[in-house]
Amino acid sequence: MDTLTIEDKPKTVVKHAIQLEVQEERQVIVHCFMPCEAGDGVRIWRSTFLVAEDNTRSQLLYWEGISTAPEWTWALEKGMFRFTLIFSGLPADCKVFTLMEDIPQAGGFHVTGIKRNKQDVYKVRVG
Repeated sequence: MDTLTIEDKPKTVVKHAIQLEVQEERQVIVHCFMPCEAGDGVRIWRSTFLVAEDNTRSQLLYWEGISTAPEWTWALEKGMFRFTLIFSGLPADCKVFTLMEDIPQAGGFHVTGIKRNKQDVYKVRVG
């Protein structure tokens, strides 16, 4: 069985394969901040998503500076509590999206109307 090299494949096939690979590796970084009092408990649920206009959901991949439910992170002082969330990529044609924490209780994060930028890095006030 012969193996085709890139040189042997039509350019459109190679271009399509490269585009798919790039799309799979896109990520969206959301730096979150929220006002808090010393002793406030904060956590993120794994059921937190970015939701595009077509209702496509980008999955939460990684988080830093915050615990996942059922654990809590406790604010040490009054001020802004900061944490970072990393999600899978949004659809290429998405212009506006929502940060949504889909949880079985009141008080989940829900930020609408986040305008897409070329870097896919955002600062968002939650709470």
